[in-house]
Amino acid sequence: MRICDAMKFLRVAAVPAILTIILIPAFVSGRAQEKASAAATTSPVQLEPYTAPDQSASAGVPQGWKVTAAVGGAIAMSGPQGESITLGELFVAHDGPFELGQKGPGGAFMTMPSSAKLTDKLVMILQQIAALNGKPVGQVQFLYAVPLQVPGAMGQCGMFVAESTGGAQPEKGMGMFCSLPDDSAQFFKSVLIIGSAPNAIAVQTVPAAEAVLKSYKLAPGWAQKLFSPYTTAPAWTAPPGLGGPDETQMILRAMANNQRAMDTGFACADANIIGNGSNWQTPRECGGYAPNP
Repeated sequence: MRICDAMKFLRVAAVPAILTIILIPAFVSGRAQEKASAAATTSPVQLEPYTAPDQSASAGVPQGWKVTAAVGGAIAMSGPQGESITLGELFVAHDGPFELGQKGPGGAFMTMPSSAKLTDKLVMILQQIAALNGKPVGQVQFLYAVPLQVPGAMGQCGMFVAESTGGAQPEKGMGMFCSLPDDSAQFFKSVLIIGSAPNAIAVQTVPAAEAVLKSYKLAPGWAQKLFSPYTTAPAWTAPPGLGGPDETQMILRAMANNQRAMDTGFACADANIIGNGSNWQTPRECGGYAPNP
């Protein structure tokens, strides 16, 4: 009989000049998680240092993995069993109705409503990626999503855990997603950090994903480039402090204030995923009758 345990599903770290998150999958029982954590402790992941050709970002690459793209602060890599990690990928959208597989005006990656919910924007981007790459467009289900309090210049940001089905293969993913405000020409940017793996190897991928995300760093000045408007007004200047020490500390304080709520949410999500559906075995903080862990 499997009962929800109090597990830690989210670890947060700040990388100079940008937020980077480290998420531990909420898809395994407490015992399996303990084994995975023990394995990670006794067998640390070996990373090969990698710097993007344009010197915009750097990250460690696990043995057996390969970098598939690296430019403009983003680094994408893939593992030998279908794992993938994307760090800091930028998408430009134009405000308007979403048209799957159609790019937007002015070189935009797509068109989508800037007023849409943050989770809906992420779904549209993931579906657009699949469509433009000629892959089956899967259905995305959010197992958990929580907003982050960030400076206004960053627009809306949130953490998520999601599962994709109906695509090339079922997989689970987790990460952070930000959608910036519209600029003067109704273009807006979105920035994505995501790690995903096929369901069968999601647990085994945890140590590698954690190590890679910890190693990710942006070069000085690239945070401003990522989070500045796509269309720069003639008199526009970058907001003071974006990516600086004061801004970073403010973000860290906001994340710390939300940490308990985040951990509780992931625990509740796990109860729904691996539990037997009985409210008598679901903790009170998740809406059931069992004592809280």
